[in-house]
Amino acid sequence: MPARGRPGPGDRMKASQPERFAEALRPRLMGPRLAAAVGGGPATCHVLDAKYEPGVRGVILYTHGQRLLRADLLDETTPPEPPVVVQADDHGLPVVPPGLRMSAFPHDPDLPSLPTVMNAPTLGRLLATAVNGRSGPVDVRAALRCRVELLRYRPGKRATVRVTRGAAATAHVAKVYHQPAKAAAVAQEAPVLATAAGVRRVLRLAPTVAYLPELSVVVQQAVRGVPLDQLLETGRGCAPSARGGVRTAARALAELHECPPAGTRQRSVERELERFGVRAERIATVDPRLGGAAAELANRLVDVHAQLPAAATGLVHGDCKPSQFLLQGSHAYLLDLDHLGISDQTADVGTFLTTLRQLATRNRLARRSPGTAGALSELATVFVETYLRARGEHRTRARIKWQEAAALERKALRAFARAPGSPVAGALVQEANRCLDELAGAA
Repeated sequence: MPARGRPGPGDRMKASQPERFAEALRPRLMGPRLAAAVGGGPATCHVLDAKYEPGVRGVILYTHGQRLLRADLLDETTPPEPPVVVQADDHGLPVVPPGLRMSAFPHDPDLPSLPTVMNAPTLGRLLATAVNGRSGPVDVRAALRCRVELLRYRPGKRATVRVTRGAAATAHVAKVYHQPAKAAAVAQEAPVLATAAGVRRVLRLAPTVAYLPELSVVVQQAVRGVPLDQLLETGRGCAPSARGGVRTAARALAELHECPPAGTRQRSVERELERFGVRAERIATVDPRLGGAAAELANRLVDVHAQLPAAATGLVHGDCKPSQFLLQGSHAYLLDLDHLGISDQTADVGTFLTTLRQLATRNRLARRSPGTAGALSELATVFVETYLRARGEHRTRARIKWQEAAALERKALRAFARAPGSPVAGALVQEANRCLDELAGAA
């Protein structure tokens, strides 16, 4: 029985959803609870990722010692549980306060094939069959020497692993998708686009080597290079290497935009603007000030968009940012083709610029490297000017600025989802409004 005056487990479930999510984001508080639930004794606990949509879902990714744990926030209608819960999921893990249903990696309720992918011998055999099955017998011993290393994991969305197999230690990168249709689209579009990009001077794409439909997995050849985002780290300023890397990335993006569409997926600006409004309304239920500001920005984006010149639509990357570029001499590999589609091509430019502005904003809020903002602004100018020269097009600046504002709204909504109490989301909304102010001033 809980001590008088202290909240018991039932009280935790009576707390509001945002209060319980905020509680779940406290590693020092959650560490002992996770230890009691999953065993293994005391261990360091960290929050690696989080996504909160008021009234819809709350998902948190923890590290607890050497383990990755996914936690799904249950709604308030779920019956209260004792402090260390008797109720368990399919893998024997309990529900822990403040109402979190746990899943231990590689088990993920939205990625059912993930345990198979992380089983190195099994994946080795499947991959060897997919790659070599048509040209000859599979070397079973080589398949058993397969090694799998987790590179990136977004609970419920996708996981990326590095696969090394055979005596030659051939390296591949495999992506596990939560939607079979998404995996099928990437498997179909990536080879088509690689063929079109093969004649470009700067742009390079990693070859697709296998598609495992039963696992919703697409496998590409691993490529080497210098990640562009590493050249833009705090303290690097506008160094020659950063300027050169940004120019190379801009030329690669321009060449991508010259390629014919590899599929028929449409990325509708209008639909995204509608989603902005819906998500802002949800935020307003728990943070009226931020939600109201985000809703006003969404409406302003709609109004300004109606006044812009017509868009030049074509192939877009869909998630263009410095971390997607791997530099190799005078070439740039463009990674992550998950979001390929047909849309206004200035969206890719605006998204890239937004990443630089977001980095400057975070540095300012953290009171780090005050001179970095100017350097990042200079790099943004280098990127835009290089891209426009490569395309031979100078009439799209207004659309680029608007796309930058739209991407800032997108990043503000994501910032709230990952850390509802952080000032980053509000600061990004302000930056988006500054972009629109600049656009109005230039009109």
